[in-house]
Amino acid sequence: MKLWKGKRTYTGFDKQASGRRAGTQKLIDYVLFLNGGKIKNLGSFMVRDMRGKAGKPSVHSTGRAIDFGYTNREDGLALADFFVRNWEAFGVELIVDYYPTPHGRGWNVTRLAWQDYKKPTVSGAPYGRWLHVEISNEVADNAAYIDFVFALLLADTRGHDPSS
Repeated sequence: MKLWKGKRTYTGFDKQASGRRAGTQKLIDYVLFLNGGKIKNLGSFMVRDMRGKAGKPSVHSTGRAIDFGYTNREDGLALADFFVRNWEAFGVELIVDYYPTPHGRGWNVTRLAWQDYKKPTVSGAPYGRWLHVEISNEVADNAAYIDFVFALLLADTRGHDPSS
């Protein structure tokens, strides 16, 4: 599904948000609902520095980052696969998976592939049971767009057109 029209660039920290962003919150709501308690929201908007990097603002401060926790590794892998398959639709720019040894792994929109970290890169790896997901500014601000994307995705899984 190709709905996101943005360039394949990674934004990172650009500016501090004044609060939660509607599209980010709507995305969290859908993920939690559709995973029936298997996935938890460990945090989204929070003004803070990156873990272990004093003075370097976290993307959580922008309102575009979400930490999704899981207990069962298979559930975490399924969620990571969901975001990679639908990266364009959700404006996904970065996914960090803290579980793999020796130092976790990351998926980035600029390379469209997973990279195993060869040295300590993210605090919490290995064996961290959460995914860090960052989305574009355009998607973070648009709850109606998230509704539209999920309507299309759910229609695809049911085999009918949501517009009919």
